[in-house]
Amino acid sequence: MNAAPPANIQSVLDHLDAGRPDQAEAALAGLLGEGTPAPLWGLGGVVAAGLGRYRLAADRFAQALRLAPDQPNHSANLAGALVKLGRLADAEQLLRQVLEKHPAHPGAAATLGAALHGQGRFAQARAFLEQSRAMRPDDPALLVSLGTVAKDLGDLSTAINDLQRAVQLAPGDATARWNLAVALLTAGRWREAWPLVEARRHHPDYALASHAGPAWTGQPLAGRTLLVHAEQGRGDVLQLARLLPAVAAWGARLVVECQPELAHLMARVPGVAQVVPRGTPVPAYDLQCAMMSLCGPLGVEADKVPGPAIWLSPDPAEQAAWADRLEGPGLRVGLCWAGQPANPVDARRSLPLAALHPLAAVPGVRFVCLQQGPAAAQAADWPGGMVQADLPDFAATAALVANLDLVISVDTAVAHLAGGLGRPVWLLNRFDGCWRWLKDRPDCGWYPGLRQFRQRVPGDWSYPISLLAARLRAQASR
Repeated sequence: MNAAPPANIQSVLDHLDAGRPDQAEAALAGLLGEGTPAPLWGLGGVVAAGLGRYRLAADRFAQALRLAPDQPNHSANLAGALVKLGRLADAEQLLRQVLEKHPAHPGAAATLGAALHGQGRFAQARAFLEQSRAMRPDDPALLVSLGTVAKDLGDLSTAINDLQRAVQLAPGDATARWNLAVALLTAGRWREAWPLVEARRHHPDYALASHAGPAWTGQPLAGRTLLVHAEQGRGDVLQLARLLPAVAAWGARLVVECQPELAHLMARVPGVAQVVPRGTPVPAYDLQCAMMSLCGPLGVEADKVPGPAIWLSPDPAEQAAWADRLEGPGLRVGLCWAGQPANPVDARRSLPLAALHPLAAVPGVRFVCLQQGPAAAQAADWPGGMVQADLPDFAATAALVANLDLVISVDTAVAHLAGGLGRPVWLLNRFDGCWRWLKDRPDCGWYPGLRQFRQRVPGDWSYPISLLAARLRAQASR
């Protein structure tokens, strides 16, 4: 077979150097196939990773490794793609093999740190990342990893320092700016963080819908139509919906685009004129804004959140139907113990329902299943039984939650739903909680009725569950 033309390879490299991975991928056309040498497969993997196509990147790196099994870079690059795909244990095994033969490999220790970080083994991750820092003290990507691990360990001052240094070294790096924003948010420095949050638009792992037209950044809105489009998960949308009445008060006609399963509930938020389920045509508008980008113009702070304290409401008829079904003695407590498995942190935030069985021993409590998806099957083994229901969308769930005395949930959309409805929420929170819950505080300025029960040790739910069970026993006895 003839070797790939050097001019074409140079074109791929030029596009990569200029930050044009899509054009680099186009330049690869016809260069990869049977007989292609390992270095070119490796280059193809780098291009695919730059596009966020990590499965394709892993396939290309794996082919390079098959052709050149003694080249540690192919192993390290494959492991990096596996980390992005959530195959953390496979990545760890591969990287330890690399470091056993090549202990000074410039990237393997850092990638191993990322694999351990993803598994919640933060202290071990930090040790490998520090090992890499000794060889590459001014590597922006390494500083981002170090800062992110420090944040998750609760060392926020170190995290912010490392991430600020990464931004200084690579001011155009969207990953560095976004991770710095998250660290500042976690530290409660929200006003400082909002400009940096906009870097998510260019983050390779952040999917943000693109809508034509000028963005709203605080311009006058009287008499104008503003399209607000949802981003991130459903819980994020339910949380950020608190801001919509405040935006409407500026005189805007609000059109909200969101996930179909949220549409009925979002249509009941004060100030919303029209809801468009994602995937259907949007009406004409003057300005557009991604939901999280509302925070900067509105001046949102950790303990100063615009909008009403209760902004979600159920359909009265559906709520009444659930009131009839739940009538009877006892404290009515809803349970949700697992989030969406596709979420990168789901293994750290979710837990098996069996871990909550100590709650079933509390007398005077009627438990209601709020869990949906495959994890809901665990409710069949709840001691004493649990009220279950088919909940087709979040409007139906809201009608049920509105009749409960308390919701106990991990960090998933149900917690945000209950908080927005003004119901008491007890949040079982992982050690490295999301930025919105801040650090080392039991409450939440966004949801006045929420109380946190946080892990003291990463991965160990025993302390928060025991504390929560004692509080539940005390509340039920009253």
